[in-house]
Amino acid sequence: MAYPRQAFYRNTQKSFIKKRINMKFLKLITITVILCCSNAMLGQKQKSNKKLKSTHTLKKELQFTNASLENILVVDNVYGSIDVEGYNGSTIQVEATRTVYADNEEDLKKGEKEIGIKSSKKGNAIYVYLDSPYSHFDIETGNFEHREFNFNNRRSYKHRTKRMYKYVLNFKIKIPKKASVDLKAINKGNITVENVHGKLLIAHNINGAISLQNVSGKTDVNALNKNIDITYAENPKEESWYRSLNGDITIKFIKDLDATISYKTMNGKFYTNFDVEKTVPKIKKIKESKRKKVKYKIDSNSHFKIGKGNVHLHFNQLNGDAIVKK
Repeated sequence: MAYPRQAFYRNTQKSFIKKRINMKFLKLITITVILCCSNAMLGQKQKSNKKLKSTHTLKKELQFTNASLENILVVDNVYGSIDVEGYNGSTIQVEATRTVYADNEEDLKKGEKEIGIKSSKKGNAIYVYLDSPYSHFDIETGNFEHREFNFNNRRSYKHRTKRMYKYVLNFKIKIPKKASVDLKAINKGNITVENVHGKLLIAHNINGAISLQNVSGKTDVNALNKNIDITYAENPKEESWYRSLNGDITIKFIKDLDATISYKTMNGKFYTNFDVEKTVPKIKKIKESKRKKVKYKIDSNSHFKIGKGNVHLHFNQLNGDAIVKK
């Protein structure tokens, strides 16, 4: 037999437990609803953030005025790669793959309309370059400039509009293999050259690598932040330059290399399997004025001679290594 007070406590405890169960169930339902709403909103947000994309191939066929060893192809690109291959044909075959990314259809169409390629010809030079509202090419000087905004004119501040799409323009070009090349790129792509044997090889890339394979000619390469890799079919016969700020430079020459190498670096090393001979630094005569005495400047670069040392090869690096091999 239960006493009235004990029955009261039991009933109160049962009621309290029942209320706690109901509260937990209510909280569970609330949390479930919130999670469902959050997932729905997240899914909607992810769906709205999905980029639209379009890809088109732009083509051009060009030809030098006549067959000449002075012929040169000049290509300027900003976002994307440049791949050049030499072949036995006489025409320049340009194929540029343009990819545009945007958040909506309107910006996508605008990117398709604004981004393209153009070409110009002057003398022995053919120029192929990015065509956009932010680009300018001067046929008289052959200079290509690209600016998203005109920072030199303060009056243009109010006319600035942000580009609401992104794009990549990747070039694939075939050229007569005896033509020279002058190639420049900036972002989101490498420069590659194969089977080209012109008088001049120029390749400058800021944020991409440079690869020249089975090539010959006077060389000027500069990859600011990536590696340079070159394999020569014939060693350079004229003074050449190899520069990189943060990348390695690896060059394979033909075994009968006759070169004087000047090498300047801060944190890198120079490696070679050629027999080398250390040479004295160059001394440059400086005459400042008639009143002052003549001064001499001693070159601080390291100098090596391979073979007879007939051709001067310049290596200039900051953090990367140079590897010269046969």
